[in-house]
Amino acid sequence: MKITCENCGTLIDPDKHNRCPSCGASFARNKEYNELKNNAKKEKEYDFREREADIRTKEITNNILEKQTDMVNNHFDFTKKTFSVILVIFAIIFIAALILIFFVSKNMFNILK
Repeated sequence: MKITCENCGTLIDPDKHNRCPSCGASFARNKEYNELKNNAKKEKEYDFREREADIRTKEITNNILEKQTDMVNNHFDFTKKTFSVILVIFAIIFIAALILIFFVSKNMFNILK
């Protein structure tokens, strides 16, 4: 972006020149230059805040995902343990039922003799 020298009216590119190439005037009191610097500074501050917000949002999102993953893993572990306990209980009941059937059938055959 170019600014106008307040002394001589020359268009100047402040990125290329530190002073007016025509008259040698400084940019320190130039209103356009000061506005340009202030706007650039505000944009940098805004970009910095925006980056901070993005980083914070990513951190919060990662924390939520970690918590959800932990909850799912804990639930899965609980489900596996519960399934194992239920399996053992059914095995015990099945064995008890077989023993009962065996004794009942043995007594039935003893009665028939």
